[in-house]
Amino acid sequence: MRDSQLPLRAITTIEIKFLDKFEMNAIMKALTPDNINFPKGLSMQSFSKGNTLFFKFFCNTEIETLINTVDEVLNHISVAKKVINDD
Repeated sequence: MRDSQLPLRAITTIEIKFLDKFEMNAIMKALTPDNINFPKGLSMQSFSKGNTLFFKFFCNTEIETLINTVDEVLNHISVAKKVINDD
């Protein structure tokens, strides 16, 4: 970490609503292998409620690390959604 950047302490929650539970469950299963080996100072919990997936990120590191990780998770969701829906 560079001297000019202090660690960020943040909790970020993202909610993604789906039209049906099938799609939501398929995407959650597709993401499970990716939920390991997070950067130091960053962790994520995922859970569902109804047709909504929740991703909760716990950050104790640089903001760029949080942004990059959230971006990567959202990209994986987008790809999984396209595969499931055969787009």
